[in-house]
Order: sequence, then structure tokens, then C-alpha cells
Amino acid sequence: MADPTTSPPTSPGSSPKSKGTRTPLSLDLSSVPPLTSPSPPSNTLLITNLLDESIFHPTSLLQIRTLISNHTPLHSFAPLKSFRRIIVSFYTIPDAITIHNLLDNAPIMASRARIYFGEPTPIEITDQHLQAPQSQKMFFISPPPSPPFGWEVRNEGPPNKEVHAEDLASALAGLRQRPEAAAMDASDPQIERERGGDEGSGRSGSSTTMVYQPERHGGSPGLPAVVVEDTTGSEGESPVEGGKILAHTARPPVELMQDS
Repeated sequence: MADPTTSPPTSPGSSPKSKGTRTPLSLDLSSVPPLTSPSPPSNTLLITNLLDESIFHPTSLLQIRTLISNHTPLHSFAPLKSFRRIIVSFYTIPDAITIHNLLDNAPIMASRARIYFGEPTPIEITDQHLQAPQSQKMFFISPPPSPPFGWEVRNEGPPNKEVHAEDLASALAGLRQRPEAAAMDASDPQIERERGGDEGSGRSGSSTTMVYQPERHGGSPGLPAVVVEDTTGSEGESPVEGGKILAHTARPPVELMQDS
């Protein structure tokens, strides 16, 4: 009989100890988020992970508030049921550190609380009311507030009674006071062409005066010139050449439904 304790023969190629090279194990840490430093101690504590809704019952909140106030004086106590947390602030940072070490990972009813430091809470009382704007901008408010000190009521001036501007009125007044303007206009070929066009249109007894010409006044040659034409001595003529009046075409008769 064969010895049952002897192991079966193995082939040389199936040896458990392989002599081949092994690749070294490497870890890809590119997807690991960077380490975040814990918040520095402050006078504000965030008591989180309060999953049991019975914690936010008024009786339970009063017990938690009393437990904390027995160790250190409280500045504020704000339970936030929708966020499952309580925000507590103290007058000093050492008081907040004491409560953090006392209640962190402590069981509160059916939950295990986790406590973190929050943003510092200002203790000094500051004026939170909306300040009035500067006096220079008070009149931009509608309706405006009371007038500043020293303000006096004054009557508004009448509306402008002048038909033309001052520069245009002075130019019109100088039409008859400058006899040399007619000689200057006679030497200007542009005005002569305009006068020839006016004469061809049937106007008589009109005078034209150049009030502004860009070339003479040092302006850009692309600007338009200003010419004033005096037509006070011209006689009115019919706007239709020859006095003929064109007859209008009569509308055709309208047939009513009952006549058809």
C-alpha cells in the first residue's frame, strides 16, 4: 500500500517558488482630496450630527442650554432644526474650548454629537441701523427729505421769451447793418448758384446772406454752411405751375346688398 502521508510528485514547471521578477505595487493618490487643517479655536461652536428630532423639543433644548450654562456663561444659543445642529457662542475662546472638550463625541439622547469651531461671533454691541445718506445726495431721494440748514425758497424764473438764440439773433440783426455782406456774397460762386436756382423757381425780391461758412470761420470744410434768405418782399405765388388744378378721380358707386 502507498503511504498516504507522501505528497504527489510535482512537475518542475509548477514550483510555488517562481524565480521571475515581480512588479512593485504602486498607489495612485491623485484622487485623494488634500488635507484640510482644522478650524482654529473661536468663541463659536457648531454642535452637529443631532439626528434625533426629539433633541429640538423645547424641554430638551432647555436641558442642553442649562447643561452648558452650568459650566460657562452663554452669549447666544441658536438651535437650527432643519440643519440638525445648534450654534452656541461664548464670551471668551477658553470657554468654548472647555465645552468642546466636554461634549465632543458625547451622546445626546439617541445621537452622538460632533462639535466644531465656527466663525468668531462679535461680542461688542455695534449699531446695526441703516445710516442716512450723505447730505450731498439727499435730493436724489424721492420724495426728498427736509432741506438742509440755510436753504431758502426762491421763485422760479419765467419761461424763455426769446424766439431765437443770442448768436442767431445777433446774426439776423446784422443782416441790414453790414452793407459789405452783399459784396462778399456776390463774389461767392456758391451763393450765385443758389440765387440763380431761386430765380428759376419763380421767386422775386428775396435776398440771401451767408451767416456761417466753415472755410471763412476756420471750421472743418465738411461742415454745412448757414444761409439766411429774406423773403419779406416776395409775392406769394401759386404752388401749382400755370395755376392748373388737377381734377380728382370720382369714386365708383357702391352697390348695396339689397339692390343686388
